[in-house]
Amino acid sequence: MLGYCWLCNQSLTGRTGGGLCLVCLYDLPRLPPSCLKWRCQQPERAQGRYWYAAMSWQADTRSLVHRFKFHSCPELAQVLAPLMVAQVLHCYQDKPRPDAIMAMPMSYSRWVKRGYNQAGLLARAVAEQLQLPIISGGLRRLYDTGTQQHHSSASQRWDSMQRSLYCTGNMTGLTVAVVDDVLTTGASISAAAAAIEQRGAKAVDAWTFAFAEPHPPLNE
Repeated sequence: MLGYCWLCNQSLTGRTGGGLCLVCLYDLPRLPPSCLKWRCQQPERAQGRYWYAAMSWQADTRSLVHRFKFHSCPELAQVLAPLMVAQVLHCYQDKPRPDAIMAMPMSYSRWVKRGYNQAGLLARAVAEQLQLPIISGGLRRLYDTGTQQHHSSASQRWDSMQRSLYCTGNMTGLTVAVVDDVLTTGASISAAAAAIEQRGAKAVDAWTFAFAEPHPPLNE
């Protein structure tokens, strides 16, 4: 049984895009294979090498991510991961891919509430399709920054995020890709890159399903 399209709920036929009908698949807002690091909220503080995302943050991608994260649909990892893999292959046509993959961690309280880490599910699916090793538990979140972020300035949010992530292993000489569902301000990716590089990594890249253009920070 092929089921129904995750976006339009139409019955799927034999020619489908892995959980999406062909119309919805072709209508997804794909991004060009260019680095997004300079488009983050504070590019002067951005860390890591290349930042890539497969889709821009529009209605369809928002719907998929929200169902994946907030509506107990972990199986959507198998729909989103191939779209990420296609973008990764496009972006690394003329350069070597990273040696290993890590998932962006979430706090224990959020994991208990949700029951799974969506970034971890994406990372495992992407690693399997690219035949790359995944470093499970390589990044740890020391505390949840979510509540305090709403009452902080942009600089304070970046500072808080930098202190919240820790890399657990020896990464000497490795090039690592950090996988997450959405890239927004860039603070989480930069914190992850800094933590991994402190453990000896040669370079850290970011791979996400979607990119949500951040609002510029207000004058502080």
